[in-house]
Amino acid sequence: MTGSLDTQAIYSLTHRQIANNEAAQEMMAYLWRDWGGYVGQLSWVTAAQLAAMAEAAGLAPGRAALDLCCGTGGITRHLVATTGATMTGLDYSEPAIEIARRDAAAVPAIRFDHGDARELPYGTAEFDAVISVDSLVIVPDRRQVLAECARVLKAGGRLVFSDEVLTGPVPRDPETQRALAVYGRLFPLTAPGYRRLLVHLGFTEIEIHDRTPMFVAINRRWADSYRRFEESGRKVLGDRLFEDGLAFFDTLHAEGAAGRLGQVLVSATWTGHDGAH
Repeated sequence: MTGSLDTQAIYSLTHRQIANNEAAQEMMAYLWRDWGGYVGQLSWVTAAQLAAMAEAAGLAPGRAALDLCCGTGGITRHLVATTGATMTGLDYSEPAIEIARRDAAAVPAIRFDHGDARELPYGTAEFDAVISVDSLVIVPDRRQVLAECARVLKAGGRLVFSDEVLTGPVPRDPETQRALAVYGRLFPLTAPGYRRLLVHLGFTEIEIHDRTPMFVAINRRWADSYRRFEESGRKVLGDRLFEDGLAFFDTLHAEGAAGRLGQVLVSATWTGHDGAH
């Protein structure tokens, strides 16, 4: 980890610095220039992939959706602008939510809340869809998170998320493990593990699509962006967090290319009946 900062502090610091710094925005523009541009994603999903996720979730005017682990809200705002849906974003980082609220102050179809994905501060059957982008992997107790998603979804509601998954045995050497834990400990499932869990909870129409080739390419570009913007990156993040971030993306690229880590897009429909009992 970086210095004495805990996982949430590192995450919050990174979000604040990326969102508020012009040099960091230039780096984001370079990173995403071949994939539809930067729309607020500090992840591995392109604008075209977000459009596919929105379609799978049925986002449209008159539909209410939750963006789970929304960060600074760039993706939430993008989805409102491109689909007309009403969006609620939730994240555990207070600084990220502060930025999200500030940047969406003039958008009436968006609300941002601070909270825990394992204990959602919403009523039962409140949303037509729940969407999450490359974030569930850092949240422990995935069953509880997905059970909460089921609780807040209306019957027939759609759950759509991208996430990182195990596709082989990740090396246990300290260097690899440390690099992968820069932004917090990872709790990756496998694609079959996700399917079993969703069936157990009562979801149907489950589809899981592999996106690993793009995941590998984007991680390579993340690392290239760090190197290309090293001088400004060190000023924005500090030497230690810059070096840790570079190691993180280099390692994700290497593990993805070696067939040990991957990315999937998961979609499912909530039946309204708890399959766990």
